[in-house]
Amino acid sequence: MFGNEFIVNFLTIPNPIVAFGSLRNWSRRALYNKIDLCTQSCYSQIIPGLYLSNARAAADRNVLRHLDITHVLTVEARRLPKSTFIDTDICTLYIRANDTPQTNLMPYFPMANAFIEEGIQKGNVIVHCHFGVSRSATIVIAYIMQKYGLTFEQAFNFVKQRRSFINPNPGFIRQLKQYQRMNYDVRGLQRFEAYMNVTARKHRFKIASFAAVVVGIIVPLAVLVG
Repeated sequence: MFGNEFIVNFLTIPNPIVAFGSLRNWSRRALYNKIDLCTQSCYSQIIPGLYLSNARAAADRNVLRHLDITHVLTVEARRLPKSTFIDTDICTLYIRANDTPQTNLMPYFPMANAFIEEGIQKGNVIVHCHFGVSRSATIVIAYIMQKYGLTFEQAFNFVKQRRSFINPNPGFIRQLKQYQRMNYDVRGLQRFEAYMNVTARKHRFKIASFAAVVVGIIVPLAVLVG
């Protein structure tokens, strides 16, 4: 269903696989003092076939071979180096996203869920952002929620047991809780945003993201520009 390159701009495993030993019960700051998540590979198995990692691990060809990775999902401000996938059959999905509370990941949950599921069915998938702490953790939590019908708290705790230092930013947490209230169906949100975007272009309005409304942030829906 997915090709080799998508560029998008817009249950129980008792022990995690974590490079450089157990990180359980460490705070995020203590972790950063111990392991440089920018320069050292760090990955965790969440369920069979699904890994959550930092960018360093996802760009490490030795790690990809060791884990038999067939699919890589990047949730980052920039893509991995093209050299990472030279002479491989690895399928990739790129979601451009910054780690800020204002970033809306919810419209991408269905696409990410389908990509992860395909990766698990065909081999192994690794989901990463820069540190493997906030953006990619949010995508993985959303997948676990939808796949197993779990609440946000249940899915968060499930993933945290396997990668103890995950820490989605407050905006992502609000989106995941809203995702639960929407019964894991964001198609209505996607249609609404598409309609509002067309309206904005037609009437020269700048439309505030509908995501701000669904997560309970009170903002004007439209601000006249020019």
